Amino acid sequence: MKKHFLFMLGLALSVAACSNRRPISSGPYQALKCGLNPSIAQPSKFVFHKNNGSLYYFDLLTNSFKPITRRVEEALYFNSMEELFSRLKGNKLMIKQINYFDNNPQRKSIIKKTINLKSLVMYTVYQNRNGKPLKIKENCIWIDPKSS
Repeated sequence: MKKHFLFMLGLALSVAACSNRRPISSGPYQALKCGLNPSIAQPSKFVFHKNNGSLYYFDLLTNSFKPITRRVEEALYFNSMEELFSRLKGNKLMIKQINYFDNNPQRKSIIKKTINLKSLVMYTVYQNRNGKPLKIKENCIWIDPKSS
């Protein structure tokens, strides 16, 4: 009885672990949640078109996916980004954020995120206030694009 319980528990845990390793699609859209350590920062969610890497969000009111740029134009701010670019390059989703400070193009921060879609690891590279480049490595999981 005890062996049967341990076997079933192990099977359930392995199924749960594997389900986060496979993409969950909603039409051409897939989504990832990265940065699963809440002591570092809030997790980031990325909904993207699996053919070109363009970023989207799911609008609950219209029950449809809309480009992130449309979200910014409609004044629903996404992490206070001013500019956002994304694309697929092989097995990697490449994201570049440009944040402007005080609406001054000379004062900006550039954050580059690279997500390996096979290993589910995201690397974030940016410069701190002293100009020193920093690199952060975070794990990701696949999530339902409509739940983001």
